[in-house]
Amino acid sequence: MGQRKQIIVLMSVVILAVTCALPAGRQGWCIEDILDQNFSNDIDNRLEKLQIYFETEMYQQARAILEELILEFPDEPRFEYLRAIVDYQMGNYDRAERVFMEFIEKYPDVPEPYYLLGEINLNTDNKDMARQYLRKYCELVPEDYQAQDRLSSIFTENSSRALIMEYGRENSQLVKKVGFYGACVHSYEKQSVKLINGSHRSWSSMGIDFVYPIDLRGKQIALELKGKQGGERLELTFRDKFAKSYNPQLVLVPEKSATRRWKKIKVAFGNHQPGIDLSQIVHLGLEFGFSTVRNSPNSTLYVKDIIVEDAHN
Repeated sequence: MGQRKQIIVLMSVVILAVTCALPAGRQGWCIEDILDQNFSNDIDNRLEKLQIYFETEMYQQARAILEELILEFPDEPRFEYLRAIVDYQMGNYDRAERVFMEFIEKYPDVPEPYYLLGEINLNTDNKDMARQYLRKYCELVPEDYQAQDRLSSIFTENSSRALIMEYGRENSQLVKKVGFYGACVHSYEKQSVKLINGSHRSWSSMGIDFVYPIDLRGKQIALELKGKQGGERLELTFRDKFAKSYNPQLVLVPEKSATRRWKKIKVAFGNHQPGIDLSQIVHLGLEFGFSTVRNSPNSTLYVKDIIVEDAHN
């Protein structure tokens, strides 16, 4: 085996060995198959030291070894990637960010750098960019629920509002899909969504699927809406990511009905609700049909804003 192929195999071993240095639950980049190969004593010793330095958080010493390896193998990108991880651990975010961004340009399907870029932007208080990187990571690794929770927390942690819909248009960073079901006939007005309860079915609803689970513990849903005639009713339905069917796990009925003028209606949550995990909500529905809330055929609702906010607002 040539030296070039040997060093690629070596790096697979190193990346597997240093995952302890990454955030909990994250996995470093590695090839799936590790060949059985005898390595030179010099490289082997340095890799063993590198593993120890990562495990004991001796990042200055780890960086020194990586600097040597980068000089010896300038065409091997994973040494520079590991040095960027060292910079990340030491708080040298500018240097780490540059390498990670170059890395995803060359290897856009490798998930790990997106997560680290998200964390860097969170640490530097750039939440918009953090959302973009973490969202991409979650697309590549959808089974990583810890990362989904991290993404969800950006909207709810130290924040009083998470915008779902504003002036009848959904927030694309939070909303994956808006659907209209049953007898619902809809149209987009200038600053709202117009929902008409048709007559060919007994139920009508607008459903909103979120890009990732959102946390509603201690929160409330605030809707800005009005009715065509006044007195129109609705239900709010919810599902968490563990739901086994499309049927709602939680149904809440606002105390007040719609009026002919724009009005804010609020529905608050506690920290716990039987049968549903409020920290992992993936779907919100607005049901306004005859069989559920007794709205007559052709009754009409206009929905402008839908916001998640702190319950004490």
